[in-house]
Amino acid sequence: MPYPILQKTIASAAVIAIIYLIFHLLKFYAKQTQKKFGIRKSRYFATRRLLTTLSMILSLLALFLIWNVSLKNVWISATGILAMIAVAFFAVWSLIGNILAGIILYFTSPFKIEDTIEVMPDNIRGTVMAINTFYTVLLTEEMNYINVPNSMFFQKYIQVLKNRPAVLRPTDEE
Repeated sequence: MPYPILQKTIASAAVIAIIYLIFHLLKFYAKQTQKKFGIRKSRYFATRRLLTTLSMILSLLALFLIWNVSLKNVWISATGILAMIAVAFFAVWSLIGNILAGIILYFTSPFKIEDTIEVMPDNIRGTVMAINTFYTVLLTEEMNYINVPNSMFFQKYIQVLKNRPAVLRPTDEE
């Protein structure tokens, strides 16, 4: 029984080696053509990416045929995995967006802690108390806290109110 497995392994290695050599030669000729005719490097790199992708797809298809893998089952598995990835990506998109927005706010500093800002056109106004990973904490004139998602600062207009006195922090006596 080990002979069919050995034969399939040898056939797999041979097919992969042949595909690698053919596409390596095609990439070489593409580079020579790019140099000969002065084609832009961006076109050469696009051609190279296309050749690499085709070689990977052709290698996988050849291995599926050698090992008698059902393409129907592979397709069902691949679409199922892609669907799960899409659902997971959609579920965490808001979370990732707020984290990235928080990082950008940290490095670009459009406003600082203790600046009084207004988020327009929503008329959310307050003093910046903290810039966290997911949200920025504002203290309103009525001494209420508002947690503004960081991604909102990239979707709305932000006005930093320089002439207004900052809202005071609540004291321990209140």
